Amino acid sequence: MKELPGDVFIGGQILPLQMEVLAGQGVMTFINNRPDMEAHLQPLSETFSDTAQTLGVDYQHIPMAGGGLTPSLIKATQTAYAEMPRPIFAFCASGMRSAALWCFAHVEALGVDTVLKAVSDIGYNLESLRAPLDGFVASNSTQQNT
Repeated sequence: MKELPGDVFIGGQILPLQMEVLAGQGVMTFINNRPDMEAHLQPLSETFSDTAQTLGVDYQHIPMAGGGLTPSLIKATQTAYAEMPRPIFAFCASGMRSAALWCFAHVEALGVDTVLKAVSDIGYNLESLRAPLDGFVASNSTQQNT
């Protein structure tokens, strides 16, 4: 589990028992960025949702298939980070997709250099997202000015 700014933690695949441990340590929201059935024996989103309900914490399933970054996925991620109680733990197979989505959800507030440095500091080299992040910020800036 690696920490990003804003009381957010990123990690690889967890199991429902680990969700229970993390909730016991204070995590209030879990964001699952892994599509169901991506790997053999991977717990389904429904299992995590049921576990979260039992534990009294929030759960969001915002699946990102490999390389499938879409405007609706970014918007869902921005909404989750804006509205869900913290601390937040976001996960996927390795944490890479969760880190990338965190970058897009926070780039307008923090800037491209800051989000890329934050994820780099916790071991995710997402420099390849620099141009898409710049484009995302420019696109949203243009839309706000019209």
